[in-house]
Amino acid sequence: MIFFVGIAEWTQGEHQRRLTLWSQRSETGTTTGLEPSAVRALGLYGGQAGIFFDGSGGWTIGGPGRVALTLKHTGRTYADDLSDEQLDYDYPNTERPPATDRNEIESVKRTQSLGLPLFVVTPNALRERLKDVRLGYVKGFNDDEAVFFVTFVEGVLPLAPAHELPDSEHDVDLFGGLPTQTLRLVQQRTQQRRFKIDVLNRYGTTCALCNIAAPRLIQGAHLIPKSIGGADEAVNGLPLCLNHHIAFDAFLLRIEPDGSRITYAPTVSKQALQVTRDDLSHLPASPSPAALRKFYRTDAARAAFAEWP
Repeated sequence: MIFFVGIAEWTQGEHQRRLTLWSQRSETGTTTGLEPSAVRALGLYGGQAGIFFDGSGGWTIGGPGRVALTLKHTGRTYADDLSDEQLDYDYPNTERPPATDRNEIESVKRTQSLGLPLFVVTPNALRERLKDVRLGYVKGFNDDEAVFFVTFVEGVLPLAPAHELPDSEHDVDLFGGLPTQTLRLVQQRTQQRRFKIDVLNRYGTTCALCNIAAPRLIQGAHLIPKSIGGADEAVNGLPLCLNHHIAFDAFLLRIEPDGSRITYAPTVSKQALQVTRDDLSHLPASPSPAALRKFYRTDAARAAFAEWP
C-alpha cells in the first residue's frame, strides 16, 4: 500500500533518513577510505553524474521532486575549490541534453530550500582510488558564477532553513574576519564569493550608489576593510560597482553612518563620479552604522577627511 504525505511530513522523514545514514557511517568509522563499490552499496551514490538523486524506493513518494542526496567531487578539474571546511561546487555544464543539467542544479537548490544536509564524496587524500564521505549543507549559490557553496559539518543539524542572515548588527562580530598567515588563497576566494552573495541577498543586485544592475559588475564592498579585520558579514558591506567601490575605498566620497547623506571630496563631485543617489534610503536593508563609524575612525580615514571642508 502507498501512503501519500505532505511536503512537510516528507521533509521530516527525509531529514531522519539522512541523519540515520550519516550516524551509521560516523559511528562505525566508515566515512574515509571507502571502495567506490562500498559507497554505492550504502545508497549514497549511483550512476556517473556529479549530482546524485536517489530515485529508488518508495520513500520518494510525496516529495517535492528531485532532491539531491550526494555531490561527487573528483578533484581533477576544480581541485582548488575544496578545503577542510567547505566546497565550492560548480554547476554541471555537460554535453548532455540541457534539461539534464538544469534538473540536477534545481535538485541541489531544492535540498537547500528544504534545509536538508547532503553527502559529498571526494577522493581519499592517501589513495585517490578510494573515497571519503563528508556531510554538508548548501549555504548559498550564485547563478552568475554557476557555483554552489557547501559548508561541511560533523553531524546533521536540527531541521531548519539552511541559512539565515543576521537580523541585527548586534548579532555579528564586525571585526571577526582578521585573516591569519595560514589561511589558504582558495579559502580567501571562497569567502569573497560568499560575502558577495550575502551582500546581494541583503541589499539587492544594484549598485548602492548608481543604477548599474548587472550582478557580474557588482562587488561586495567591505565597510571595515578585510585588511584591518573587517568581517565577512553582510551588515559590514554594500553592493557597489567597481568604480564606486574604488571611490569609496579612496575616500572620494563619504556615506553618513545612518545612510542619510553622501558627501564628496573637494576634488570631485557627484556628477564627476556619476553617482545617482543622494542617500541609502532606497536600499531594502541598511548597513551597520557601527561599521561605518569604526571605519571613519581609522587613521587612514581621519587623514583623508582632514582635508575636507
